[in-house]
Amino acid sequence: MTAPTDPHGGVDHRAPSAPTAPPRSVWWARWLWITAALVGLGNTLLRLADREMLIGELRRVNPELSQREVDAAANGGIMFALLFMAGLTLLYVFFGNRMARGANWARVLVMVLCGLYVGGRLFAWFVISMARSLLDPRLMPDMAVGPLTVLFTTVIAALNIAVFVLLLRGESRRFFAGTGVPRSG
Repeated sequence: MTAPTDPHGGVDHRAPSAPTAPPRSVWWARWLWITAALVGLGNTLLRLADREMLIGELRRVNPELSQREVDAAANGGIMFALLFMAGLTLLYVFFGNRMARGANWARVLVMVLCGLYVGGRLFAWFVISMARSLLDPRLMPDMAVGPLTVLFTTVIAALNIAVFVLLLRGESRRFFAGTGVPRSG
């Protein structure tokens, strides 16, 4: 029994070719994306390092808590925030690496997350500025509107905008369009 003849002359055009290196725009987008995650992690670490500020905020929000309850809430909050940010940073690295390998779903997801972050920050800044003008300043928590927080969120937003623009460049689109062959990963 003979094998059926191949209509493409013996060449399987469906097989993926050798992996190609991503263009510079995708390479930069990947590293800027991971940098944004690391800046966010650094922001969290700096804010959590000020335990006295956290305890002060807990006391301000709920003054009837005992010292033991305040300490437990602060410790639990710090642990949760650290674990959450570590997991989020790992997800950023995972999506960045998949994107650099040519996974279009990762590119789309990264672009959506960049847009959501920037849009969310713009909306938050607008709401906070409106709240500051309408409410008593003592009602606004320092950690939500402090200059360090504004600096970190501005840097992360700028990095996200750069990632978004880099992924829209022509060389990036051609890289993800490829030859129509689905890439693994």
